[in-house]
Amino acid sequence: MIAPFHLHRPQSLKEASSLLLEFKGDARVLAGGSELILLLKMGLAEVSHVVDIKKIPGLSVLEYDAGKRQLSIGPLVTHRELEKSAIVHAHFPLIAEMEKQLANVRIRNVGTLAGNLSFAEPHADPGTLLVAYNASVKLASAAGERVLNLEDFFVDYYETVLKGDELLAEITIPKPAENSRGAYLRFCPGERPMVGVAFLAEWANGVCHKPRLVLGCVGPRPLRASEAEAWMTGKSRDKIQAGADDLGAQAARASQPLEDIWGSVEYKRQIVKTLVGRAITSATQKQAGHE
Repeated sequence: MIAPFHLHRPQSLKEASSLLLEFKGDARVLAGGSELILLLKMGLAEVSHVVDIKKIPGLSVLEYDAGKRQLSIGPLVTHRELEKSAIVHAHFPLIAEMEKQLANVRIRNVGTLAGNLSFAEPHADPGTLLVAYNASVKLASAAGERVLNLEDFFVDYYETVLKGDELLAEITIPKPAENSRGAYLRFCPGERPMVGVAFLAEWANGVCHKPRLVLGCVGPRPLRASEAEAWMTGKSRDKIQAGADDLGAQAARASQPLEDIWGSVEYKRQIVKTLVGRAITSATQKQAGHE
């Protein structure tokens, strides 16, 4: 049973921001509602005001700018749209693959990418992969806009840098260089992933450049495995593939999992080690196939 609340349907992001400011901490934004409605039904959240942004024009944009080589995603774009989009399949195949695995079809049909990121659920797929893609987000309020790297958007468990009157207005993902190869792997014993690993790197003459190795679900936010990235930079494909297990062990030590019903800290670190090794091997094998 959901406690009664006042429903507001603003016609612009500025109006939505003004409502959030007016009701301060007693209002929540509704886009897809897959997380918010569940929390309200379970009694884990209670608000007096819900700001429904589904009627605001222009928030369902899903466009690829070939000149800028970047994908723009509006806050009402659902996971299912990303999963099925020909644009995403053509330019960001790892994102399409990730979206296909996310939760279930019912959730993907209504849940939005922006809502997923704003909720900052630590056991989620999108943030991990999009940090590897070096995505950025535009945050809007009645006072103006600001843009920041997605890596800096997450703060802690279920916490982002969003201010009380801000909304996530756009997600921008730059297309990797044509010589980039990558992989996204997850271990999911339930509906939400227990561990996720994303790896992207550029390759020139069999040498690794600009690697981004991101660990998901094993910390308060997506974690960059910076030591492993530094080691891979400038190394040959063969050397990296030979050291995949050691890189996995190094990343596992850097992870920050919590013990829960799905496993102990050491068990989760073993999963991290395995997935990192597999992701690196997958990416290097893809690179070998293009040489």
